[in-house]
This record gives sequence, C-alpha cells and structure tokens, in this order.
Amino acid sequence: MAKRNDKRETRSTKEKSIKKAQKHPYYRQLKVRTSHYYYHFGNFQPVDRYRPIIPVPWINIKGYWLNEAGFTIDTPLQVTVNKGRIILTIRPVS
Repeated sequence: MAKRNDKRETRSTKEKSIKKAQKHPYYRQLKVRTSHYYYHFGNFQPVDRYRPIIPVPWINIKGYWLNEAGFTIDTPLQVTVNKGRIILTIRPVS
C-alpha cells in the first residue's frame, strides 16, 4: 500500500501561478460564425413564408482580456468598419 502524506495542503497554500501582464498589442484568434435573423415578432407575416432563411455572420467577443485592455462592463464603444478590419474603440463620455 502506498504511503499517504500526513500533511494536507489546501489550495490557498499551494504555489499559485502568476500570470504575466499582457503586452499590447495582444492578438486573439476569433472566428466569424453563422447565425440567423428570425422575424417572428407580433403579427408580422413574411411574404414568402417558406423562403429559406439567409445566414448572417456574427462574432462573439468575450473574455477577461477585454477588461485588461480597458473594455470594462457597460463601456460605450465606437465601431469603425473598413474592408477586412473592424476597430473597436472606447467612446468618450460627453
């Protein structure tokens, strides 16, 4: 039988890994996914009810790295869209 360690360690006493501060620019790899707009609100009846639903591209951005970059919860954003580039900047509060 294996010898058991009599001294128990709690998680708080174990050596914790310290994350290094992220240097900017910090690159993340995201993927454009597919979604759909469903127009079933109220009494709205589409012209062609059996028309195929056209997929819509969408991007989900979340993570603690947003907070580290200054994008805290409820921060107003300005979105600038160019060909092949989307720029998110914090909108100044007026």
